[in-house]
Amino acid sequence: MSNKKSEINSKYNIAGELLLPFFGIIFTTYYFSTIIDSPWTAQVNAVMVGLILIIVCSIFFIRKLREVAADKAVFRVPYQKLLPALKTQQTAFIILTIGYLFFVEFFGYTLATIFFLWSSMTLLDNGRRTFVKLLIAITMAAVSYTVFILMFETRLPKGLIEEVLKGVFVK
Repeated sequence: MSNKKSEINSKYNIAGELLLPFFGIIFTTYYFSTIIDSPWTAQVNAVMVGLILIIVCSIFFIRKLREVAADKAVFRVPYQKLLPALKTQQTAFIILTIGYLFFVEFFGYTLATIFFLWSSMTLLDNGRRTFVKLLIAITMAAVSYTVFILMFETRLPKGLIEEVLKGVFVK
C-alpha cells in the first residue's frame, strides 16, 4: 500500500496548472454575457478572441487529460494545504475582484471602482494609510470616469454617481 502511495506522490500533479485555463473559460463566458448589447462589430471581435481562448484552453485540458490517462500525471488537490493557502491576501484580492464584477452593475462603474480600488489597496498594504488610499481611489475613478464615460462615451454601468454627474455634464 505504501509503495503505491509513494508512486502516486512521485507523479506530476496537474491540478495547479488547470486553474488559469479554468478561470479563463469562466471569464470568457462572463465576457460573452456582457457584449450582448454591444454593436455587432464588437460582438464579432469578442467572439473571435473568446473562441480562440476557449479552443486553446480545451486543447490544454485534453493534453492534461491524456497525461492522466497515460498514467504520467495525477490530478490531486492537497486538501491539507488548501485551507492555509486560502487564508492569504491574494485570495482576498481575488474575492474582491469577483465581488467587483458582480456589484459594478448594481452600484455603477464609478462607485464600484472607488470601493474596489480603495479596498484592494488597503488590503494589499495591510490597512495602512486608508484615507490616502481613499483619495487615490477617488482620483483614479474620477480620471477613468472622465476618460471612459465623458471623452470616449463608453457605455459602462450607471449608478448614483453617473446619474448625478449626468446632470452636471449634459450638453
